[in-house]
Amino acid sequence: MSKNKRAADELPSAFESVSILQVKRKKELDERERELQAQKNAFDIEMAELGGDNAQPSDVLSLNVGGTKMAVLRRTLLLVPSSMLASKFSGRWDDSMEKDADGNIFIDQSFHLFEKMINYLRQRANDCLEEREIPSPLVNDNEKSEFYSMVNYYGMTNGIYPMRIYNRSTNEIHVEIGKSTECFLVTSEEWCSFDLRPRGHCRAIKSFEVTALECQRIQMGWVDETISDVVDLGRNEIGVGVGDRHNSIGLDPSRSSIVIDGKLHRIDDLQLKKGTSIRSEDYGNRWYVDGQLVASNEVSESYSVLLLKEERVRINKYYIAPRIDLYAHPVISATGSFKVTSFFYDDAT
Repeated sequence: MSKNKRAADELPSAFESVSILQVKRKKELDERERELQAQKNAFDIEMAELGGDNAQPSDVLSLNVGGTKMAVLRRTLLLVPSSMLASKFSGRWDDSMEKDADGNIFIDQSFHLFEKMINYLRQRANDCLEEREIPSPLVNDNEKSEFYSMVNYYGMTNGIYPMRIYNRSTNEIHVEIGKSTECFLVTSEEWCSFDLRPRGHCRAIKSFEVTALECQRIQMGWVDETISDVVDLGRNEIGVGVGDRHNSIGLDPSRSSIVIDGKLHRIDDLQLKKGTSIRSEDYGNRWYVDGQLVASNEVSESYSVLLLKEERVRINKYYIAPRIDLYAHPVISATGSFKVTSFFYDDAT
């Protein structure tokens, strides 16, 4: 049989395979769209229930913050929907909130720090494109602890210090990155690695959690960008992900292992299934799968994995050393879909 004849015979099969992939892809996208719409509908219902009978986003609220008066639009305070700040000023609690003698809503916070948070929200509210990187508020070192505490109290940490997901692939592959109220949704048709990076600020992510959805394979962990060969993670070599290169560490449920600089450390009974959640804390010092601690750099007979002494020293050097926030950051390598469900910043940064 000639090559041309063989190619012609194989053509219908190839078209059929492409068609099947397109149908599967459309089904996945439809499911994601329905999920996002359901989340939006649930949020709209919640906000409608929370809001007072006469509360409007255009309301101008008069505040007394630590003894200083200020006025702010209600919609500005509602800009981060899942926050306690948005709930507090939704309108439902207006009548019961503390007020001064003039009827201004009293906020028992430092005006200097509260104003920084409000001005940042005003900038975001004025950003029509929603793509511009707006710098997070600058605070002095001696104010950081107080400002972080206030922002955290109002549930605004992820709103004031947002994160972005960066596709580090050097190849043209189909990747979709979406954001719902609570998480980032990522789908990649091919093996690809993604960075989690601060957006508009320099705070270091020290812990994060990922949930596998329709995932053929996933690795998550940390890399030290001071070492040049980690850029190889962007070349999409099949099976080469975070942990497989020098100066990186990752957890790979498919291989039931912690991977350090390309060396596998076996963890018994790990498996990847839909809904599997993986959490890494303290720059890779502790690892959890579905809420169960599976590995730690702390030596204990109760852990499934005991990292060798020389490797603990190496990890301490690369990931837990002072000012490591300047170099190490989270990376996820995957084929399929997953979501980043939570991330936490290092208060020392």
